[in-house]
Amino acid sequence: MAEAILVPQVGQDLTEATVVELHVKVGDKVAKGDLVAVVESEKASFEVEAFAEGFVINLPYSVGDVATVLEPLMHLGAEGETVAPTASASVSEPATSSVVDVQSSVSDLNANSKRGVIAFGDTLRASPAARKRVFEAGQLLSQFRGSGPLGAVVLRDVEAQLSSVRAQTSGAESIPGLKNLQSGQGDPIILIHGFGSDLSSWRPTVGQLALANPIYALDLPGHGSCWDLKANSFDELVDYVAQTISPLGGSLHLVGHSLGAAVAVALSERGNIDIRSMSLLSPAGMGAGINAQFIDGFLGAKSEAALKTWMQSLVRDPDDMAPVLVRATLKARSEADLVGSQQELAQGLFENGTQLFSIVNGLRRFNGAASVVIGTDDAIVQSSDVIARTPPHAALYKLSGIGHLPQIECPSLVNTIVARTVKSAS
Repeated sequence: MAEAILVPQVGQDLTEATVVELHVKVGDKVAKGDLVAVVESEKASFEVEAFAEGFVINLPYSVGDVATVLEPLMHLGAEGETVAPTASASVSEPATSSVVDVQSSVSDLNANSKRGVIAFGDTLRASPAARKRVFEAGQLLSQFRGSGPLGAVVLRDVEAQLSSVRAQTSGAESIPGLKNLQSGQGDPIILIHGFGSDLSSWRPTVGQLALANPIYALDLPGHGSCWDLKANSFDELVDYVAQTISPLGGSLHLVGHSLGAAVAVALSERGNIDIRSMSLLSPAGMGAGINAQFIDGFLGAKSEAALKTWMQSLVRDPDDMAPVLVRATLKARSEADLVGSQQELAQGLFENGTQLFSIVNGLRRFNGAASVVIGTDDAIVQSSDVIARTPPHAALYKLSGIGHLPQIECPSLVNTIVARTVKSAS
């Protein structure tokens, strides 16, 4: 029997939400936990996940439509099954159970707002045409300035801003592994993820940085869209990133997490890239030790329950590890030999709990603006090494009660630090 995925109630007193993204079409098969849509109110945007497995058999809304909350956003059922668009009564029992799932998901997202899951500002006004164009361009509405009533973003605002940066970003769009997450003006910001992650992990950060610079992210070899690119050492990682970002030219700001932070510092040693600033979050390569048990357990986890346990090691408070991140990581593994590539890479980076690379001297020699952020409860790298070996000219932020993912555990503070670092070197 068909089951309804309901339009989440995106506010206590709101009765409508705009459909801003649809990631499925009628006939698509979805798995439990898949992202199927994004809906938005004037104040926030929410991801809608499938709570069960099935085929999309009814999709009454299109992107830009205004939907009624707690009414079916779509129906899942058996392949070939049909349901009338208005037949919500015929699925009343599953729909009732769906209310619990959706409300639970909304509660999770509300709780996650402190961690940056909600990537939109406090007030977002825009015309339906503008929202649709922003979505088609792969941008965030929060990055556009509005000239309409009460500051609303209208279509002409979107087209004008996209036009002004099209020439600047067109070259980068064709570079494999490099993704433009925000159009803008000024020196580009490059986001480099950590081991086992991918560039999509930065999307919540982009929406809250409040910087006008163009922002790019890339996938490291063995990760994300570059899962099939082999890298067997730290130097090979750095070589790849250097080649990937070199077409951008000019000055750059680097933001790196863990392994990505180490790559950022190593890039500064190359001498052929003008790096204006570096924001290093939980940097690897600042000491000998690495949590080998985590690396082995994370790569060896095959079920959602096992992966969740290991990923919770990344944060001080287990509740800070959003289930959607666990499911997304697991889903990525099912589509490619991602784990095999990362296991090969891990052998070239770590040996019996020892990091086979160091960035200590490189950071000491860097003469641009630099910030180092480390959680005192980091269970992956040794925070004492990072604290002891951060040179005096780099700003050191020791975050009490924070683990290995400060950008998720305390996003507002981390985003402020990154923004200040970039602005200080601009």
